[in-house]
Amino acid sequence: MLHILWLIIKFILILLGIGLGLILLAVLLILFCPVRYSACGTKEQDDWKQITGQVRVSWLFHAVSLRATWKEGSLEKVFCLFGIPVSELLKKRRQKKAHTSEKKKETSGTGKTEKKRDTEKKRKAGNVTVESVHKEKIAELPKAEEHLKPKPEIQKPIAQEPSAEKTVSQEKKQRRNPFSSLISRIKKLFHGILAKLRNIRSTVRKITGNISWWRDFLEHPRVKAAISLVWKNAKFLIRHVLPTRASGEIAFSCEDPAVTGSILAILGMTIPFHKNCVQITPLFQGENYFRGNISVRGRIYGFVFIKAAIVIYFNKNIKYVIKRWKTRRA
Repeated sequence: MLHILWLIIKFILILLGIGLGLILLAVLLILFCPVRYSACGTKEQDDWKQITGQVRVSWLFHAVSLRATWKEGSLEKVFCLFGIPVSELLKKRRQKKAHTSEKKKETSGTGKTEKKRDTEKKRKAGNVTVESVHKEKIAELPKAEEHLKPKPEIQKPIAQEPSAEKTVSQEKKQRRNPFSSLISRIKKLFHGILAKLRNIRSTVRKITGNISWWRDFLEHPRVKAAISLVWKNAKFLIRHVLPTRASGEIAFSCEDPAVTGSILAILGMTIPFHKNCVQITPLFQGENYFRGNISVRGRIYGFVFIKAAIVIYFNKNIKYVIKRWKTRRA
């Protein structure tokens, strides 16, 4: 008996170990297997609609991939699992469902024809006569006549005429002095203006109190340290997400040479990102012109985001900021 129990416990422990191992493997893949992406685009004609581009995102050594292409003004998306497009699998499944539904319709049609035949046979073999039907109808006639008899009318109560006292009170209201109504309206307006002024005063006090609280909150040294930490991690994450490789050539010009120069100055600010791997050539020809191609690649690791989140969450200055925000104490 103990031997059997030990075998059962051993089997359960093996299953738990396999499950925990699979969960650990999935977590490690999510954290340390990068999500790779690549994008490319070209423009070789004057029409902006003739731009072609492609974006591809893959994970787990291209086992899971998504590809989107833009060509001739249309977007095409393909999602693949282990190199097999999911759209084809869905089409095959739909075709199978349609085939099975057609078979069901055919079988249901044959069943209906058989039922019709059975009903016709029953009608022919039935012993119901026309005379029995007429007798049933004649028996139902007196019941219908009882329902058609006129019901006794219910006498409605006569509405009483309005009393003379009400008419006298209405006449008195009409004979009131018109100056009293004007005075009452002026009083209502005056009270309404006073109430609005009081509300404005209270809102101004609240705004000034909030401004002073925000000023003290932002000027606190621990709050400044927390903001600098968040900004430092945000810059690190942006650098990690940006592409690691870039290449391409761009040639452009505008009708106004000054506009061309300002665009060149803006594009020059992007050199730290692509490390001068994209060649930009301005053409001061006095016409609108744009040609070029560009391609970028990059990767994203999951553990980088987890690390930044842990550093921010367990920092003492961040905890102080959260507590002060909840309590709103100076």
